[in-house]
Amino acid sequence: MSFFLSYLVSKFCPQVPLYKHIADLSGRTSMILPVPAFCLISGGKHAGNTLAIQDITILPVGARRFEEAMQMGSETYHHLKGRLLLLRNMVHMGAMLVKMVALLQTFPGKFFLHIDISLFCVHLVILVLCICSFREGLDLVKEAISRTGYNEKIKIGIDVSATDFCIGTKYDLDYKSPNKSGQNFKSGEDMIELYKELCTVVDYPVVYIEDPFDKEDWEHVKYFSGLGICQVVGGDLLMSNPKRIEKAIQESACNALLLKVNQIGTVTEAIEVVKLAKDVHWGVVISHRCGETEDSFIADLSVGLSTGQIKAGAPCRGERLAKYNQLLRIEEELGDQAVYAGDDWRMS
Repeated sequence: MSFFLSYLVSKFCPQVPLYKHIADLSGRTSMILPVPAFCLISGGKHAGNTLAIQDITILPVGARRFEEAMQMGSETYHHLKGRLLLLRNMVHMGAMLVKMVALLQTFPGKFFLHIDISLFCVHLVILVLCICSFREGLDLVKEAISRTGYNEKIKIGIDVSATDFCIGTKYDLDYKSPNKSGQNFKSGEDMIELYKELCTVVDYPVVYIEDPFDKEDWEHVKYFSGLGICQVVGGDLLMSNPKRIEKAIQESACNALLLKVNQIGTVTEAIEVVKLAKDVHWGVVISHRCGETEDSFIADLSVGLSTGQIKAGAPCRGERLAKYNQLLRIEEELGDQAVYAGDDWRMS
């Protein structure tokens, strides 16, 4: 049975809430609200900037309820949005100053202004362009978290999607910059050192890294996962494929499964691979896909399977909010029985 038919049967046939029906199918007696991984900065092949990695996300693990996690994520998102709007306005101001400099140079004797503002303009432009770099993106997210006052309650995750910029055995962090591409190649060992710094330096509380290496680079992902310094999530690495999941388990290549239900085929198969992951104490992340609709099925799936984590994008736009609103409704319906994954997000 195709995933679509499996989905229809599970959604419209039962006379109980969908998340409870999924829990019954999977044999689970407890249901847990997942920690949302809110995307704050997008890069990679789908974004119109030069950031190589796909996403920088935040995880409000210190919230007590899903509702509080939504508040934390929304406040941080809007603080970052305000900061980026300010930077954009500074660039517009810089553009006006550049025109003024050109005017002064064209008519040097007509104006009594002898300030070298051209350098100021350059600094403004560089400042905004830097938000497309790896560390500057993290700095902006960290600043937004600090502005909300949730420093101890929000952690950072990154979806590297390294397959997109792997060339042979090297990783090109400037692959989206035509003038720089090929000048910033990193070996697998270089990438490991970069990740180690991000996960162990206090400045960046990175606790989640998805697809840190090419999907066929089993050697480096196995070594990095063995360090035990963060959750290493297999997305492209595993492709929700039972055979690749079994191989990753045997080789200890990662410690979390990214589940995209339309990759796996049916709801039954999704339940089976989640059980496979949980049997070896992996984390499980239910994920949306590009080109999403306003259907909220993955919200019920995440609760019914107690995955502990969900990726549904930023707290904005209808197709994303549909999932988050459904999770809020589920939490309200469960009442005192509602349990938020929180600090147990890796092993729920």
